[in-house]
Amino acid sequence: MSSNLELNPSYLSREFSKYFEDLNFGEYVRKLRIEKAINLIQNSNYTLTEIAYMTGFSDQSHFTRIFKLHTGKNPSSYRKNALKSNLDTKGK
Repeated sequence: MSSNLELNPSYLSREFSKYFEDLNFGEYVRKLRIEKAINLIQNSNYTLTEIAYMTGFSDQSHFTRIFKLHTGKNPSSYRKNALKSNLDTKGK
């Protein structure tokens, strides 16, 4: 992105954080990936490994670590809670 804009990468990242939730470019991209993963966990039957690759993580352990940092839960726990919530909602 910085080369397309002809800007220094560190300058772009620093300026980026002023406009995007006080996150640098890399943090913002990871946040978007986790948001997409949450959507896939809640609304699909993909495996967690498939979701990790679909959201741009190189392996499931990296995905799990970053997911837990952002949500406080690992992806499998998050999925269990999401499934339970869906069942509770449908049962009412």
